[in-house]
Amino acid sequence: MQNFWLLLGLLLSREACTRVSYLPANESDVAMALSQIINGLRPRPLAILALPSFSLMSACCENDQGIQVDDFIQRLHRLYYKSVIFNNTELFFQHIEANLQGAIECVSLILDEPKELSDRIQERRLAHRLSLFIFYWGARWPPKASAISFEEPMRAVVITRPRQKAFRIYYNQARPTSDGELRLVNWYDGDNLGLQRTPLLPPAGSVYANFEGRIFRVPVFHSPPWFWVSYGQNSSDSGEAEGSSEASGEISNELGDNLECNEVRVTGGRDHRLLMLLAEHMNFRFEYIEAPGRTQGSLKSDDAKESNESFTGGIGLLQSRMADFFLGDVGLSWERHKAIEFSFFTLADSGAFATHAPRRLNEALAIMRPFKQDIWPYLILTIVFSGPIFYGIIAMPYIWRRRQVNLDVEQLGELCIYMAYIKEITPCVLKLKRRRVPSAPRMPDQLFEKCIWFTLRLFLKQSCQELYHGYRAKFLTIVYWVAATYVLADVYSAQLTSQFARPAHEAPINTLQGLQSAMIRDGYRLYVEKESSSLEMLENGTELFRQLYALMRQQQRDGHQGFLIDSVEAGIKLIADGGENKAVLGGRETLYFNIQQYGAKNFQLSQKLYTRYSAVAVQIGCPFLDSLNDVLIHLFEGGILDKMTTAEYTAQSRQMTKDQAQQFKELAAAESAKANSNAKSSEAPAQELNQDSEIISALNLRMLQGAFIALGVGSVAAASMLLLELLFRWLPLARALRHSFHRCVRRWRRLKRTVRPFIVRIFAPKLG
Repeated sequence: MQNFWLLLGLLLSREACTRVSYLPANESDVAMALSQIINGLRPRPLAILALPSFSLMSACCENDQGIQVDDFIQRLHRLYYKSVIFNNTELFFQHIEANLQGAIECVSLILDEPKELSDRIQERRLAHRLSLFIFYWGARWPPKASAISFEEPMRAVVITRPRQKAFRIYYNQARPTSDGELRLVNWYDGDNLGLQRTPLLPPAGSVYANFEGRIFRVPVFHSPPWFWVSYGQNSSDSGEAEGSSEASGEISNELGDNLECNEVRVTGGRDHRLLMLLAEHMNFRFEYIEAPGRTQGSLKSDDAKESNESFTGGIGLLQSRMADFFLGDVGLSWERHKAIEFSFFTLADSGAFATHAPRRLNEALAIMRPFKQDIWPYLILTIVFSGPIFYGIIAMPYIWRRRQVNLDVEQLGELCIYMAYIKEITPCVLKLKRRRVPSAPRMPDQLFEKCIWFTLRLFLKQSCQELYHGYRAKFLTIVYWVAATYVLADVYSAQLTSQFARPAHEAPINTLQGLQSAMIRDGYRLYVEKESSSLEMLENGTELFRQLYALMRQQQRDGHQGFLIDSVEAGIKLIADGGENKAVLGGRETLYFNIQQYGAKNFQLSQKLYTRYSAVAVQIGCPFLDSLNDVLIHLFEGGILDKMTTAEYTAQSRQMTKDQAQQFKELAAAESAKANSNAKSSEAPAQELNQDSEIISALNLRMLQGAFIALGVGSVAAASMLLLELLFRWLPLARALRHSFHRCVRRWRRLKRTVRPFIVRIFAPKLG
């Protein structure tokens, strides 16, 4: 009787459609049905949340509730499934978070109403495509859409029991729309064949293969070659992207009160074409919205130390679920993975930096460049030691044959013969002929100086006579002549001629070490796009990246971060406008494309610094990520992504050719109009421009200025040596002349003292 009144009260209450209304007398029907339904999912582990309120109700209505947890667990274990039972909601949520962090698919059975728990699941960001929440609380009908909304990316299954041994399975992702409406996808009949179909739920790959015209919101900003965006004034107009390649997407401004309603028009770009191809293949539409700040987005400084990190820019729209896609060279990083997810990569890029093209070196030192700096010391040492070696080869026989000649003593083996004693005891009648002792050969005079000058003249290819007639000296002379002619003169002349034909330039900056030394030594300034993945690499990198970021921080002026630029295109324009000591860090493909706009000959692109992947950014737990990856993988394997990138480069090069032709026509018209007035003044700059633009230029006297400078230095040195030689040669003569002059003066004085008394004696009487 008590059970009858309880059943009547439940039928009359307002929650009769959501609470347990009746259940059969057989208490194992629910356990059997739930175990078969779970078996249709074939999960690995199963998490069960049975709250105390549900247990109490089960105890109070033991005959009517029809579910006993113990019976259900026993049947579940017979199917070889692992299960974890929670009676605390917080522990249950921690278990789901641990599975999501490990990328483990988790199926949860919640024996309670979804009204309160669904809101808490959304707040704690547990809604994910890897998490499936199954709600069963014994209701006849599913909850109304106005009462509970299971929005994406939450996957929710609601099991109802309209009659005995009959269960219906409702799923919120049975259609690709994002309304979250529950739809009947399967049912269980205990009196018939059990579960209607297996698997229990429709796979996400088949559901999201066709979006049935669903509209996605895509943040965008001007970032060629990925998106070409033109900005307009504030407008409330919105447009949708068409299916043709010449169509353009415009803005939809229904994002909230915090976003500005700025009109944006996308006129082209590689990712724009990719998005149109995806829309055509997966049957969806899209509308462009302006990314806040016109940036990809970075961590907010206020939330940098918090666990729930928030981003700005387009990534912030994805994180707050106000956008669905985000394309445009969006680089992958660990910090971004905490806020959004990425698809299969659309661009396998690498990090690089761009600087100005290497400048031409000073042509006055061109005569020193045929050989590298490390070769000149060995060459000079070779020339310096060639003279002494040649002297040693010639003088060594003289040194070997030199001996003491003694006419009185002759040595015959160990026997010494004294010729003076033999002559004394020998009679004069014998008249022995005096033995003629051969004299030792004499070394030529000033041989060392002659060897030095001979080798110098030989290496400098001047005329010189044979210094010595010996075979050793002749052989060494031939070796010196071959080395001077073929090794030095010919190689030097060939290198010098090639450098005159192709003028030498300074060494390019290709590595991070070279960039660091250039920033320290030459005052280079490094720029990077604000809120980009390249900036995150500098901020969170190690070793060289950290040192480069510290050097960049020194470029701040009055607290303003002067190293941040709006886009890579702005940085390339900064270098093109005359920034010789400036560098821009970014993606290699983006740098290469923007370099082509301003002339590739004016820039230097570095080597690949690090691997850098770009992909389509989506919300965390995006349910259609697998379907999107399948399409992108097919596009990548078919080479369509590379073809689209190449086509964008080709289109840009054609546009550049047209622009250059138009500029050339305008310049020609301007020059023809001013030809009569300033023809002479315009001729020299035009010639200089042509000379700089040509890779191979003709030989002129300006290139030979180094030879004339060397000739002038040599002439000055020769004149100085001549003056010194004359000075040292005339010094003894000057001393002799001075001595003769003083001697004449002394003689004159003595003569004067001698002659004066006689003159006085002769002329004194006459004068008196």
